[in-house]
Amino acid sequence: MAVITATSDFGLKDPSLAVAKAQFIRRVKNLNWIDISHDVEPHNVLQSAFLLKRAYRSFPPGSIHIMFVGSAPKEGLDYICMKADGQFFLAPNNGILATVLEGAKIVAARILDIRGIDPMDVNGLFASAAAHLCEGGKVDLLGPSLKSIKRLKSQVPVVDANAIRGHVVYIDHYGTCVTNITKAMFESSKQGRRASVETSRNRSIAKFYDRIGDVPQGKIAALWDDFDTMCIVVGKSGGEHIKGSNELLGLNLHDWVRIDFV
Repeated sequence: MAVITATSDFGLKDPSLAVAKAQFIRRVKNLNWIDISHDVEPHNVLQSAFLLKRAYRSFPPGSIHIMFVGSAPKEGLDYICMKADGQFFLAPNNGILATVLEGAKIVAARILDIRGIDPMDVNGLFASAAAHLCEGGKVDLLGPSLKSIKRLKSQVPVVDANAIRGHVVYIDHYGTCVTNITKAMFESSKQGRRASVETSRNRSIAKFYDRIGDVPQGKIAALWDDFDTMCIVVGKSGGEHIKGSNELLGLNLHDWVRIDFV
């Protein structure tokens, strides 16, 4: 029984998620449905790609990942299935999967064209394709070959002799600011020098941590998370409410963050 995951910007106030899931209940035997997130900002394809990219490797081989963000029917938009890392991905061809699967070995890619399903019925397309895959069906039978995958424009860190310049790319439930600066960039550039993090709100952070539990309560610090990505965090303990680093520093998505070496 394959796992099916869902990521969307539907939220939980409206019936959109229930309507989509109903199609899977009707078509997939013994449905094993896991929600990754339905709190993606409306139409934010980069955020949805970020979340799925971080989550999908935790699932077993054969899992099927459905991406609903940006899937509203429109002329010229294809819906696709790709297989990579032993898992399947169903999404609109709007750049999400190119970002999610960057660096992965893609072994199959098809445009969904399923007999008897209206190509504008996105929920029906995804549910029918998922049912086919759950029953061991081949990706090649889902439609014609995908010749070109669209790509998203995203901010890329800039590394020079004395600094790494990146941006805040995600703010989580705790108000943690996740950047696009990796530990590999940091280690390659440090070369025995002292490092400090500078933010767009003129705050300097000199301490780096590997575990959030080691950050003193209320202290703003730089943290290498489980994905070896630099985050700006606030130490929290004792059950007291402490604002996130986004509120304390006034940081927003896309704000710049820089590591200086001296």
